[in-house]
Amino acid sequence: MKKLVDKEQDYLIGTLAYALYWVDESLQASLDAAGWARMNRSRSMIMLNVTAGINRPADIARNLGVSRQAIHQILQGMRDEEILELVADPRDKRAKIVQFSPAADAIRRDAERILIGIEQQLEARIGKTAYKGLKQALNRNWGPVAIVAPEH
Repeated sequence: MKKLVDKEQDYLIGTLAYALYWVDESLQASLDAAGWARMNRSRSMIMLNVTAGINRPADIARNLGVSRQAIHQILQGMRDEEILELVADPRDKRAKIVQFSPAADAIRRDAERILIGIEQQLEARIGKTAYKGLKQALNRNWGPVAIVAPEH
C-alpha cells in the first residue's frame, strides 16, 4: 500500500505555504526591527488581503478559512487600534468594506518599503533568472479552482 504522504516527496503546495510564511515572517521581523509591534498571522493576512483589493469582510473570512464572526472580531480590534476602518461600500450601501485607516499610513509606508527590500533580497539569494521565472509563474492565470478526485 502506498503512503498517503511521502516525506521525501517535494510537494509544490508545501513550498508555496513555506514561501508565504517566509515572506510574512520576514515582514514581521523587519517591522519589529523598525520599532513596530509584531502582529499575529491572522492580522497580517487581513492586511495582505486589503492590500490586494479584497476588502469585504465575508471575502476575507473565506480566504482565511475562518468565520465571518471571527473576522469581525479581529477587524474590531484593528479598528480600535486605528489600523483599519470599516466604511460604506460605494457599490452597495448596505455593505461595509475594509480599508486602511489614515492613522496607519506610517506603518503601511514602512511595510511597503520592507516588502520591496524582501523581494530584492530574494532575487539576490536565488538569482535574477529564477526570481523572474518565479514571478512570471505566480502571476499567470491559474484558471478556476481545481477539483481532483482522489485515487483509490
